[in-house]
Amino acid sequence: AAPGFEGDPERSLPANIYRPEDTQNFTALLAEFRRQLDEVGKEKNTHYLLTIAVPAGADKYDKMELDKIAPIVDWMNLMAYDIHGAWDAKGPTDFQAPLYSSPDDPANAPFKISVDSVVKDYLSKGVPAKKLVLGVPF
Repeated sequence: AAPGFEGDPERSLPANIYRPEDTQNFTALLAEFRRQLDEVGKEKNTHYLLTIAVPAGADKYDKMELDKIAPIVDWMNLMAYDIHGAWDAKGPTDFQAPLYSSPDDPANAPFKISVDSVVKDYLSKGVPAKKLVLGVPF
C-alpha cells in the first residue's frame, strides 16, 4: 500500500458520516503507512516522508489524536487559510487567515479563531512546533 504512495493524507473529521472509531482508524492508517514506508526505506537506505494536511477548525482537529499522530508523521501542513470566506453567516467576510484575533471579527465563537490561536492549540495538544508547516492564502 505505502510503496508508491505520494500525497498528503487528509481526513477532515467529522465528515459527511462520522463514527467514533474513525478517530482511531485514521491514526492506525497513518501508523501503517509509516511502518510500510520505513520497511521500504530500509531496503533502499532512505527515509520516505509522511506528511498530512490538518485543519484549522477545532471542530475537526479535536477529533484527531494529534499527540499520537505527531510522532508518526514528518510534519503537518496546517491549513490555516479559509478561516473566513463567502460562507460566513455574517459579513464582511474578514481576513482569510488572520494572524491574531480581532474584536472586529464578525464570526461568533467558536469560529472566532486566528492563526495564532490555532497554532497554540496544536502545541498544547502535543504537536512539536518543528512539525507544523503553516499554510497561508495567496
